[in-house]
Amino acid sequence: MTPPARRPTSADVAALAGVSRATVSMVLNGRVEGTVAAATQQRVLDAAEQLGYTRSALAISLKQQHTRTIGLITDEIATSPFAGRMARAASMTAAQRDYLVITVDLSLRDHSVADAARLLAERQVDGLIYATMGRVRVPVPQIPPGLPLVLLNCELDSAAGEEQLPTVVPDDYHGARRATRRLLDVGHERIVMLSGDDRSLAVLEREAGFRDELAEAGMSARILAAGWQMDDGYRTSRSLLAEDQPPTGLFCIRDRVAAGAIHAAACEGLEVPRDLSVIGFDDEDFFAEKLTPPLTTMALPHEQMGQRAMSLLLERLEPTGDRAQGSAGEPEAFPRERFLIDCPLVERESVGRPPLD
Repeated sequence: MTPPARRPTSADVAALAGVSRATVSMVLNGRVEGTVAAATQQRVLDAAEQLGYTRSALAISLKQQHTRTIGLITDEIATSPFAGRMARAASMTAAQRDYLVITVDLSLRDHSVADAARLLAERQVDGLIYATMGRVRVPVPQIPPGLPLVLLNCELDSAAGEEQLPTVVPDDYHGARRATRRLLDVGHERIVMLSGDDRSLAVLEREAGFRDELAEAGMSARILAAGWQMDDGYRTSRSLLAEDQPPTGLFCIRDRVAAGAIHAAACEGLEVPRDLSVIGFDDEDFFAEKLTPPLTTMALPHEQMGQRAMSLLLERLEPTGDRAQGSAGEPEAFPRERFLIDCPLVERESVGRPPLD
């Protein structure tokens, strides 16, 4: 049996090119700075190509004290075509800076966040992002000391006390205000919010935005705890539409709830948006735009959130410009802030002027 060929080394390149290993190192690392003749540089490059020599990323990372890898811990984001945009955008942002992302999806492993962080730390990642599918509060993640961490789509719970971490979340509050304003702007006065049936962060902030926008317009808010699914929107909307003075506009906590509301209207012989305007939240891929009529909704900015979280982490690892040093010449502290990402309005065909009474 023929033994496998030995991987060529820098010493082999040096021998073939007739130079020292130091010269090989300078040429292949681009640090010649006029000290190596052009002909010699070319001999080194030709020798490396002839031998098929490649530099060891592991050896380079050990010398530089970092591996240019990022650990991404998720619950079920990595396997979700909807929220998976966060993970994809984060990975693309890392790739643009020559970083590799290693993902641990907790839904595929019997791991806690602490287990995943320890596993990634053993692989010498330079930093961590912890991302969740839904907006939730989480306890302070137990991670190895010295590893910077960014939270994505989740926040520390109240038990964390004064502990803070940089956090990237959607601006649900102002998104809800904008959705409500869209209905007000075309003349709706009987507006109802079909909310979720829990006290999640998304529910709390969207309800607050709905209330505040109506209060500013001098109107009271009516909010029903419908749920999160199409059946919930259908059931609640059928009940509303049977009232003596049914709403003319519905703001739904989620696109799937809005789909149920549109179906309920059709069952009552009503047309959207002629008889009832419906606006959703999420802009779920391959769903909102396929409804009849296509749904006007608020988009969750998953891509922008993933980009922002990764950029925050990379800026901590490789600060640039004015952020490179603090006033005392020390690296600037990691920003422990809550970064809100705008939820844009996606205009389609489900919102119109209210019917004449």
